[in-house]
Amino acid sequence: MELHEINEERIQRLALWHYGKHAGPVQIDVELHKRCNLRCVFCARYPEHTRLNRESVKNEMPVSRWLEIVEECAELDALMFNIEGINEPFAHPKLLLPVMEKVKEVGMFGIITTNGTLINDKIAKFIVEIGWDRLHVSIHSYRQTIHDTLVRRKGAFRRAINAVKLINKWKKKLKTDKPMLNLNMCVNKMNYKDLPRMVNLAHKLKIEYFFTEPLMVYYDEAEKLRLNAKDRKELSKYVEKARLLAEKYSIDNNFGTIDRNLEEEIVKSASRMKPLLLKDVEGLPKGLISAPCLKPWDTISIRYDGKTGHCGFVEHGENAREKSLVDIWYGKFFNKARKMMLKKKLFPHCHKCVPSDLTQRRRFRKQLMEKIKEGKI
Repeated sequence: MELHEINEERIQRLALWHYGKHAGPVQIDVELHKRCNLRCVFCARYPEHTRLNRESVKNEMPVSRWLEIVEECAELDALMFNIEGINEPFAHPKLLLPVMEKVKEVGMFGIITTNGTLINDKIAKFIVEIGWDRLHVSIHSYRQTIHDTLVRRKGAFRRAINAVKLINKWKKKLKTDKPMLNLNMCVNKMNYKDLPRMVNLAHKLKIEYFFTEPLMVYYDEAEKLRLNAKDRKELSKYVEKARLLAEKYSIDNNFGTIDRNLEEEIVKSASRMKPLLLKDVEGLPKGLISAPCLKPWDTISIRYDGKTGHCGFVEHGENAREKSLVDIWYGKFFNKARKMMLKKKLFPHCHKCVPSDLTQRRRFRKQLMEKIKEGKI
């Protein structure tokens, strides 16, 4: 199943929930561990990098449980398995690679986000051979010095670029178009002027989707990377240049197409998202359409220690070490979360809502409203 088909099914399942019926989750977001080899200055883990690496080794779920979880995802008819988290997935290949292989065995659509620095030729071949669907590689500037400064690791830029080239090499050798290559960029004060040249870099690397995320400030020191009013005004000029180049090269993106992730209001609101979440549903009719967040009805997030919720910021969900995903999905926490969202009651962590989730949600909500209006459920 292709991504557009998955999103069509997402709207169908949301519509079922709207009419009081039940449906399985469309998407599973997983954080397999908390190990990372970089220390990005804009990352939530930056102040606790060393502690999180140690804690991860102690509290990670074993490979055997993760493989069971993949099976349970298939039993729930989940369609997408998204490997992300505050980590570098390839920092623990003995856990990651068997899970990736299992995801494809059960027929799920696989997505993974990586800094690219740990992908060697053998791993690149494996990714292509199993038919993995999407590989998101984070590169934050076309300038090596800026990227390496932002991730606090000399040589990281060179290794990330090499990872993309290795994937392209094996795609050509094995005559396949998978995985689809995505470039991820955290837009901040040091790199926002790089956007147009980043599109040029994406073109050279045969990138098919250019994903941007405005800076989220998780700790005081990162505040210096936030765009001020003057920067945000300038940003629109660079976004337009980048949009035209992306259109020229036929590179899909989320800054100049449907999901406009770098609009001034969103960039300004990053890390303080609650007012924007509530503003988006003002005046909408009661029901699922007016819920500030749709994730309790379409997503299960699973952390490295088994904790679950509807997003990665949830602090008090049920644990996948102790319960099956079926019991969790139809259980106490998710039902409470759904009731809260229907009443427009947000969680404390909702201030941290990721801007790209907001823009995607706007699109999903619009499509859901159209589906309900059609009445073809």
